[in-house]
Amino acid sequence: MGAFVVMPKCNNADNKSVSDDTQAERCVYTNAELADLLHALDVPFVWSDAQQAPNLPADPTGLIVALADNAESRLRLALIPLLLRHPAFAQYAKSAAAHLSGDALLVLRCYYTAAYFLQQINQARLNALFGARTPLPDLFSTGLALPSIQTPETGLQALAAQHRMLSGKAINWAGTYEHGAQRFLRYCEKRQGWQKSLLTAFVCS
Repeated sequence: MGAFVVMPKCNNADNKSVSDDTQAERCVYTNAELADLLHALDVPFVWSDAQQAPNLPADPTGLIVALADNAESRLRLALIPLLLRHPAFAQYAKSAAAHLSGDALLVLRCYYTAAYFLQQINQARLNALFGARTPLPDLFSTGLALPSIQTPETGLQALAAQHRMLSGKAINWAGTYEHGAQRFLRYCEKRQGWQKSLLTAFVCS
């Protein structure tokens, strides 16, 4: 599995925060470690076979950087469910943007903004699963030159069109964003149903 250099702080007592132009100690996440961290954060979006939960970073900036800069599309797309599950990570997404450029920065800006719209579209489902959600702030739509948005649904379509133009890739980006959210939400809803069934069976036994 590929390894990805992460510039922000690691969960390491000896590590120091470093800038892009230093050669100081840096964090490295493998794809397997990223999957394990996602599961530990209750984002079961990619397969993890971890036998025990990893230590979670005190500052998730590095995790967000590693996902946005990942070579695998499934891990890049995991940014959307991560932000839907943990909208408080918005502050770290803003920090992560300072460590990214080019395609990786575009990924972060577009997937974050997709999560911003998808949170509004799926608010009732998210609240039913995880309780009341902190609204994601709009961090990147101005930088992406999105037009004035009337609804989150039209916003998502406008974002997809801009993503196609800026990336030069004729991909169904709106469908990609929706896939990231719906796969995560459906799994969590099924899991919630299993848990309720087990609880009912236990109470009735």
